Amino acid sequence: MFLCSISILTTSAFAEYKLATVDINKVLNETKESKEARQSLTEESTRARATIEKKRQALQDKEAALKARGVSPDSKEAEEFRQEAKDFGRLVKDTEEELKRKFLRSNTEITQKTLQVIEAYAKSNKIDLILEKGQEGKGAVLFGAPSVDITKEVIEKLKG
Repeated sequence: MFLCSISILTTSAFAEYKLATVDINKVLNETKESKEARQSLTEESTRARATIEKKRQALQDKEAALKARGVSPDSKEAEEFRQEAKDFGRLVKDTEEELKRKFLRSNTEITQKTLQVIEAYAKSNKIDLILEKGQEGKGAVLFGAPSVDITKEVIEKLKG
């Protein structure tokens, strides 16, 4: 009787599972949606930098003009300049924070969509476990045969 129960435990412990790996970073970098989002954010960042640089130059020009005229640091003009400089600092900070928020929001949306596709793929292909492949030695998988890598299939599904 004891021998029989060990045999049952042993066979259930070695049940066959279907495993796969996926390189999430590769998926996120190669899909059309992520490329478009990255391009859009890059363009927005470029426009923001141009606006900030234009305002920075105007402030520098104003400062140089005030100095050339010998305006007193206690004057109304100097006080207005300091306020403009302070406002400029806030503009830079707010712009950076807004760009970061947009990047995170975009990245979260694309990641969630990717995870949904991976889950649907796993269910339709009866895969029991999918591990993050990542770069060699940096992901959850230290070794994975190419035959279990579903990265290309996930990319194709995301393309629609």
